[in-house]
Amino acid sequence: MSSTKRSIRIRMESGTVAHVSICSVDGRPVQTRAAKVFVNYLSADSIEFMTYLKLQADKRLELHFDLQFNEWHFSLVGELAVHQWKRDGNQYVYQCALQPDPQIRTAIIRALEQMLQRMNPSATFVHAIYRRHESAL
Repeated sequence: MSSTKRSIRIRMESGTVAHVSICSVDGRPVQTRAAKVFVNYLSADSIEFMTYLKLQADKRLELHFDLQFNEWHFSLVGELAVHQWKRDGNQYVYQCALQPDPQIRTAIIRALEQMLQRMNPSATFVHAIYRRHESAL
């Protein structure tokens, strides 16, 4: 049994939007127009989003995310987790695995920490737990 540590997923503020396009299908490069999606959760290694688009679950899709929140702007690439989707009303919810380089990973962690501090400044123990967990990865 593997004991791989994963980053803590942080619930994004309501209305956090990303623009998503498909980069490749089954390893073949493609270009699509970007669609607006709502970001539910973000971590240094995954993103969960909602969209009206029904993405092909039987294909290996690589997606490009253009995400901006607070003063941070990220351009991320991730692979759609084929079996990680569900329907929520008229929206589909998907999870995508991200593999940013170490500098981008550090920036994502810093941006999420700032967001947590802004959302709940008095929860210093939560901020310390987040910092301790993310620095151990």
